[in-house]
Amino acid sequence: MEDGELDIALLSTCDESPALERHSLGNEPLLILLPKEHQLAKKKKIKWSDLESQKFLLLHEMHCLSAQVYQFLDAHHLRPTLAVTGAQLGTIARMVAAGMGVSLVPQMMIQTELMTGCVGLPFAAPVPMRELNLVRNPLRVQSKAAAAFHQEAAAAFSSQTNAG
Repeated sequence: MEDGELDIALLSTCDESPALERHSLGNEPLLILLPKEHQLAKKKKIKWSDLESQKFLLLHEMHCLSAQVYQFLDAHHLRPTLAVTGAQLGTIARMVAAGMGVSLVPQMMIQTELMTGCVGLPFAAPVPMRELNLVRNPLRVQSKAAAAFHQEAAAAFSSQTNAG
């Protein structure tokens, strides 16, 4: 973004850059991703205490979501066994489906990806949330395409949060 290769990006920010303009779209819940046959898969909502003995599959630490998940686990005094780290959520989901562990994933992943062999369940309060943002370099003129993307992303996120 800062070097001008991208006009606009949709992301969950961990570290804010003073060189970028950020527009918050709102918060998105994280869900627990479990194998379909897991003993917790039949529950309506998951409590943090349900996860005490679970093996976790997480994204590599270079991903913002990984840092967020570690913060949530730490806040709930969970020190889970880390089965493996991966580079992509799709890979993590396939490992969950194979019974290698559980993971926290963004709600939008469950809504948009085919999760064969997995189930995504919500948490009981307090629900883990992450902020979604559009970021752009304010020193660059915003293209019509970037402005249209911003408008569509804001509308899509608004309709998702109003529907949920």
